[in-house]
Parts: sequence; structure tokens; C-alpha cells
Amino acid sequence: MRRSEDWGRLGGIGIAVLAAACVLLFLGSRLLGAAAGPEAEIITTLKQAEHDGVSLPVPGAQAPLVSRKLQYARISVSVAPDGQRAEAFATLDFEGALGATTVSTAGVEAVAFTRASGRWKPTSSVAPRLVAVVAALEARRQALAQGRPEALSRLAGPGGDGGAGRAWAEVAPLSKRRLTVQAWYARLERDEVTVTEHYRLEGDLPARPVDTRGERPLLLVREGDQFLFSPGLM
Repeated sequence: MRRSEDWGRLGGIGIAVLAAACVLLFLGSRLLGAAAGPEAEIITTLKQAEHDGVSLPVPGAQAPLVSRKLQYARISVSVAPDGQRAEAFATLDFEGALGATTVSTAGVEAVAFTRASGRWKPTSSVAPRLVAVVAALEARRQALAQGRPEALSRLAGPGGDGGAGRAWAEVAPLSKRRLTVQAWYARLERDEVTVTEHYRLEGDLPARPVDTRGERPLLLVREGDQFLFSPGLM
């Protein structure tokens, strides 16, 4: 009888230890983050994204931007005086795809964070500038393919003549046009982005069919949270 009671007590202790371990496992990351401060928790979040990979929604695109490689470096964190907002500045090397289009970028990224329920979380995504650039590139591709010069004009930055750009002059005469982009290779600076676009343009002219492959340089400038195309390189 005594042995049964001893085993019962040992079983109770084991259950208590197991329960405590589960609680520590659940709260461990929060406790460590709180102890190390916001900088460490935010950097850990970005490094976890590197490890896990990302699938980022892109406004206006049918497919998400999916990473094959994601690497942050030279990360610095600035925390707002209220202790509830922060921004991480870093260089970002990204390789991935938007549907069938290869996307490869390098350069500056700035990720806003908000503290909620005791944890720091990205306000929008772990790569908001990258997403904004890809959204602009995809919007331009769709406008060209669908024959919407007015949409192209809205994507142009200040200093243009209100036109739709040189690419539209090439695309406009074609019937049954189809524009596909094989790749965008981009360099993100603080206020502008240089892009090399590899594309294929298909369609019909009155006298002959057209099937052209090529590459063109593009330049985007930052306007607040969005990127617009330099009218001279659109």
C-alpha cells in the first residue's frame, strides 16, 4: 500500500513537472524577448523569417511573392519614445518569384513593428519596400498587357508629360498582345530603385506577327510608402 502511495506521489510530481515544462515552452520566447529588449526580439523575428521563408501578398497581383532566399544584414532598430512602435533598418538580399516571374533584389529595407499583446510584430510585412516595388512593377506589366495607358500615366512620377511612356509606344500598335516578364532584377536604394526587366512581347501587327524578347532599364522613385516610375525610364 505504501509503495502505491509513493508511486502516486511520483506520478503527481511528474505531471506537475511536465505541465511546468509546457508553460515554459509556450512562454519562453516571450520571456526571453522581454528580458533581452525590443532590439533582440525584432532581430530574432527577421532572422526567423530568413529561416522559414516568406509568402508575401502583393497588392494587385494574383500570386504572392514567394522567397527562395531571404537574408537580412546590418540590422539596426529604432524604438519610438512610447515603446509601442519601432522600425528596423537593414540590407536585404532576396531571391524568389511572383508567379512565373523571377524576382531578385538587393538593397535597403525598412520594416515597421508594433508591440501588441506583449510581442513585437511587423506592422504590414517583413519586407514592405520590396512588396511596394514589386506591386508597382506588376501594375505596370498589367497596364501594358491590358492596353490601359491611363493606368500607366498614374504610375508615373513627377516631371513627366502625362504620357504613358516609351514601352506603351511599342505595345500600343499590337493586337492580341501578350506581355510576360521572365525576371526583375532590382537594386533598392533609400529613395530610388533601379530595375532590369527581362520580358517577352507577343502580338500581331497588320503586316506581321511579333515575338520579341528583350530587356529594359526602369527607374522608380519613392513617394511616401509607394514607388512611382521615372517618366524617362518607364
